Amino acid sequence: MKRPLRTTLAVPALAAVLSAAGCADSRGSGTPGASGSGIEGRTTVDGGCPVIRVHSPCPDRPLRARLTITGRGAERTVAETTSGADGHFRVSLPPGTYTVHPANLTGAVAPIAQPTNVTVTVGRFATVVIPFDSRIR
Repeated sequence: MKRPLRTTLAVPALAAVLSAAGCADSRGSGTPGASGSGIEGRTTVDGGCPVIRVHSPCPDRPLRARLTITGRGAERTVAETTSGADGHFRVSLPPGTYTVHPANLTGAVAPIAQPTNVTVTVGRFATVVIPFDSRIR
């Protein structure tokens, strides 16, 4: 039985779209053109346990967060990204000194994190962990 032309064309088109989607970086988008260097890392939040006891672990957990990156000492935004559900992110940037400004995606007061200064060198990705404080003690 012969398939209609529409079905014959739709299958390869769908395969191409799914292949392209599979190549996307799930850890956030960065600045194009500077793929040999940048900033990568993860965002975490403390366990939020009211009382930490011996033999009762309260490990940090991944946190999705918005990250705005500025040139150090400048107000100009050079990149923005969102860390994934696993807390990981990667942003391509040219060598230089930057400040990563983390923000809670919910817009709530907590959890909160402080800006982090990062130096990117030629051909390398600087690795950082950005800890958010749940403010639960």
